[in-house]
Amino acid sequence: MKKIFSIVTLLLFNINCLVYADYDGYKAYLKGLLAMKEGKTDIAVSEYERTLAYDENATTVYKDLALVYLQKGDTKRALENVKILQEKENDSVDTQMFAGSMFLSLNEAEYARKCWERVLEIDPKNEVATVYLAAYYSSDNKLEESVKYWTKYLEQQPESSEGYFQLGIAQERMGLLDKALDSYKQVTKLKPEAQEAYLARARIYENKKEFKLAIEEYKEYAKLFTGNPAILIYLGKCYYEEKNYKEAEEILLRAKEYVPNNVSLNYLLGMVYEKQLKLDDAIDTFEFIIKYEPTAANYTRLGYYYSLKRDYKTAEKKFSKAIEKEPLNAEILYLAALNYMDNEKYEDAKKYLEKSVYLKPDYNDAKFFLAIAYEKTNHFEKAEPLIKEILENNSEDTRALNYLGYSYADKNINLDEAEILLEKLIKLEPDEPAYIDSLAWLYYKQQKYELAEKYILKAIKSQNKIFDKDLYEHLGDISVETNNLTQAWSAYAVAEDLSSKTAGKKRKILEPKISKEDLSKLTAQRAVFNYNRISSLKAGYKLKLKYAGATTSSYISAIYARNLGLKLDMAPKFTFPGFSILFKDGQMDFSPQAVKDSVGEEVNLMFDFANVVLSKDFINILLEAQVSFKGKNIKYVNDDVSVVINSKTGMFKTFSKKDSFDLKIKSYKKFNKVSMVPDNMLFKIKKSNFRVDIKNTKLSIPELSDLNNFVEEK
Repeated sequence: MKKIFSIVTLLLFNINCLVYADYDGYKAYLKGLLAMKEGKTDIAVSEYERTLAYDENATTVYKDLALVYLQKGDTKRALENVKILQEKENDSVDTQMFAGSMFLSLNEAEYARKCWERVLEIDPKNEVATVYLAAYYSSDNKLEESVKYWTKYLEQQPESSEGYFQLGIAQERMGLLDKALDSYKQVTKLKPEAQEAYLARARIYENKKEFKLAIEEYKEYAKLFTGNPAILIYLGKCYYEEKNYKEAEEILLRAKEYVPNNVSLNYLLGMVYEKQLKLDDAIDTFEFIIKYEPTAANYTRLGYYYSLKRDYKTAEKKFSKAIEKEPLNAEILYLAALNYMDNEKYEDAKKYLEKSVYLKPDYNDAKFFLAIAYEKTNHFEKAEPLIKEILENNSEDTRALNYLGYSYADKNINLDEAEILLEKLIKLEPDEPAYIDSLAWLYYKQQKYELAEKYILKAIKSQNKIFDKDLYEHLGDISVETNNLTQAWSAYAVAEDLSSKTAGKKRKILEPKISKEDLSKLTAQRAVFNYNRISSLKAGYKLKLKYAGATTSSYISAIYARNLGLKLDMAPKFTFPGFSILFKDGQMDFSPQAVKDSVGEEVNLMFDFANVVLSKDFINILLEAQVSFKGKNIKYVNDDVSVVINSKTGMFKTFSKKDSFDLKIKSYKKFNKVSMVPDNMLFKIKKSNFRVDIKNTKLSIPELSDLNNFVEEK
């Protein structure tokens, strides 16, 4: 009995001790919570530590301590408490999730990863842990693992647009662009207002250089989310990359309405203007840019534009500004030198080119033009070794081969070496007319005139649409040696029309040796050839019509393309309604067709004759005509049609139809370097006082859209 009492007493004693311990621990824990509430973190830590002294398994306290230490900035102790907590409750999803978050806050990502992996061991379908692991592996650049976890998450949450977006980002970073596109498409399918997905797809298409598809994405974005100038800029850039410069310009100007001072936008717009050869607009744009970014590159671009406009003085100032900012930039010095070269200031060009080559000894472009500058200043002995240096570095540099081979031929020196250089050149570039011309000129100097003629004619036929006065003058010189005087006269005439003064002198010397019959045919061919050099044009003519005492003004716009014909659009004031006419291959089509009967006999006469002049048979009319010479003029009469051509210039002066009308071309306007167009004309009906004064007001090269419209309407 006594023994039993002792055991019961002992049990009661132990129970009383435990209760006392729990009570004191609980009281300490409460004090810790109150201290935290009052912001007394040191007291809170002390009370929490006392609690653990009473009960080391009070896991909640480890959590609170970790948070307090984190707040105090004591990351070491915070980390210790999280680790203890994690070990004590290794099988608790909540604890592992808390520990993972804390480890992440403490920059212990590796510990965090292990927590989330443990969560998935306990609960394989835990979506939060799956997302955390997907994000962890993405930040650690372990993209395959990231894709695996995002895929796992989407298997559980197939309607998650954010999940697909993050998956797309990981796939894009891995270079799996097609898969990324599929993921981003799924995003907008689930959430059409997800802006980032449209931009992500556009970005991928840009990276793949599939700019048309990128354009469609940006356009779709712009429909849904209006007023975003950045998107318009991206869209403009894509149009620029697609070489659709007109559309790029329109889009960028829209963007400029929102952000007129955005330098990046204006820079891109300036580049668009450059590609369209709108040099004035490009200049205005970059003059604006340098107010904000007065960099050497921007001054250089302005110098380049002014040089293209042949405003060499202003270009020089801009290049000087660029050189002030970057005096050791070989490329800027080179471009500044080219401006001097174009302005024929070869001494200045030499100084800049010499410095450019000194700064960049392997700069072959600068070295090449330095050689030309030396030759232009009568120092071929300095030019020759420079070209040889270029060829030592690159034996197939076609520009250097041509320069040295042609120079030897032209100076009549080292002809055997010139032949080796030029024959090698032709093997490398068999269809380049300038190179074929060099070989022809070598054969001329070697007195191999038949070979010279063969190659110079090949060079001219290889020109396509380019007209080079040197080629024709060389043909003239070669033809004189082969005693083909009519060919020589014709070649000199063409070279003269292309602004060669020496060719004009040679033609005049040769002319007395040409029979009048041949001279009349050659002049007719020259006049037609002058017309044929125009490949395309866009023009506007103001008309003043006088008839029966009344005067009326009107307007004609014209678009011409060699393969498409000539299209005239007549303003409604000329007749109502307005109409158009297409001249092509000897055919004349009115639109609307009924207008032809309402415009009057006089106007139809004018159009009928224009159709004859524009036909391919017109040259035969001239060649089969009776010819008479009067002063500087040659008159061609074929039945009731007569044409007068200025024998000195090879330009048409008048067209007449007996007892019908006269068309007098009073003056011409230079259209480009190789062609002239009528500027001021007078059309008169002989049997009445009907007359039309025709004055050119606009002249330009047609844009692609003009020609596209031409084709569509045709």
